Amino acid sequence: MESQKTQIDKRFESGSTKELDTASASSGKATALFAAAVYPAKKGGCKGLAPFVESLKKSGVRVGGIIQEKVPMGNGSMRRVDAVDIATGQRIPLNQPTTENWHNRECSLDHSALTETTAILRQATMDRVDLMVVEKFGDAERDGEGLSDEILQGIAAGIPLLIAVPETNCEAWTELTGGMGAVLSSEENALHEWWELIQSENAGLSLGTSA
Repeated sequence: MESQKTQIDKRFESGSTKELDTASASSGKATALFAAAVYPAKKGGCKGLAPFVESLKKSGVRVGGIIQEKVPMGNGSMRRVDAVDIATGQRIPLNQPTTENWHNRECSLDHSALTETTAILRQATMDRVDLMVVEKFGDAERDGEGLSDEILQGIAAGIPLLIAVPETNCEAWTELTGGMGAVLSSEENALHEWWELIQSENAGLSLGTSA
């Protein structure tokens, strides 16, 4: 059975898919169907992602996947991190640090919660959403674990995918995907520009098919 990585390689071979047959008006090249929104590590996350997702949902785009939210714990500075299902609003606490974890900056990832999160991405792939968004490419994904399989499955299925990647893990993301995706700023306007290119090229494909 082919790996997801092999399927991605085949999908992006020259001329092998209809996505690559349509050129971008500005550059003459098709826009990559998946992209990394790169943000500075430990600087508050990918701030443009949540408003981008909300804007698309309001305009009727079927967005699936997860975004992350930091939730205060008690009256101090401690925060837990929730994965939020974009389609349903379901929250899954990914970590709930103890005071000791927090002060020592130790990883407190809940691996059972991570399993629940993988199910959200698999559902988005099965639903053939218009766009899959993944706000998680941490140490687990960097090492080929965590949500890596579900991310690659979405890409191999040809679903447009946007993932938030900290600068420190850019090299690992490039290695995982063979450097075939787009790399974007994490600013909201940059995400909209990429999505508009995807939409315009898809519209061109539809016209070409019906002609």
